[in-house]
Amino acid sequence: MRVFTMQSESVVSKTSSNLSSIACEQEHVAQPPPSKRRKTSNAESDIGCTTKTASANDNGESEVMRLEIIEATGDFFDAPQNTLLVHACNCEGSWGAGIAKAFKQKYPKAYKEYANHCDELHHGLIGKAQLILPVDHEKNSKVPKHFIGCLYTSRGKGRRKDSATSILGASKPAMNDLLTKAKAWNEKAACDEDKIKEVRMCKINSGLFAVPWDKTKAALETINGSNYGFVTIEVVSPG
Repeated sequence: MRVFTMQSESVVSKTSSNLSSIACEQEHVAQPPPSKRRKTSNAESDIGCTTKTASANDNGESEVMRLEIIEATGDFFDAPQNTLLVHACNCEGSWGAGIAKAFKQKYPKAYKEYANHCDELHHGLIGKAQLILPVDHEKNSKVPKHFIGCLYTSRGKGRRKDSATSILGASKPAMNDLLTKAKAWNEKAACDEDKIKEVRMCKINSGLFAVPWDKTKAALETINGSNYGFVTIEVVSPG
């Protein structure tokens, strides 16, 4: 398996060469029903294809397409195959509570990747991201083929968590870093079945980090999604 490290353009192999890439296999997996969206917009049709490219203006220049966040209700983990699931993380290697605990239960191998990454690079992770490949998925398994995105927005957890100002300041660069890694992965993927097809996120920072969601959302919406090929992110919360 692989994880993208702090240098967006490089990849560090974490296992033997027989896991150097996700097997290019045609899978026939029933897709879950769509989440119930709480608002409608023209961008909703893009949820199933978040890798559209930016259009050009009359001068032939690419238009800036700010990252659009579409909020929905439903089961966060009930996502289609090849979805990138994103959550905010501490730099201590702990997924012990909140939605992070659910990630640990559903994706135990991904958790080990995260914990090892924190052990190695604990002091340099803030404002960075980690892209974990679908290491818990195997052919014909019940575990869906999900990529995991870890946004390092706080150094500590609990009473040691960073201030709200610091967490907000780390959120945008961490998301930029994750989308850079996602774009790089898709560009080098051996086949279409290996690529990240869409991005789904919880209301990051709003749980145990206690940062108002609206503030994080506003920061992320300033990102130029056309730089990465991902211009919409679906944010799913319980109904």
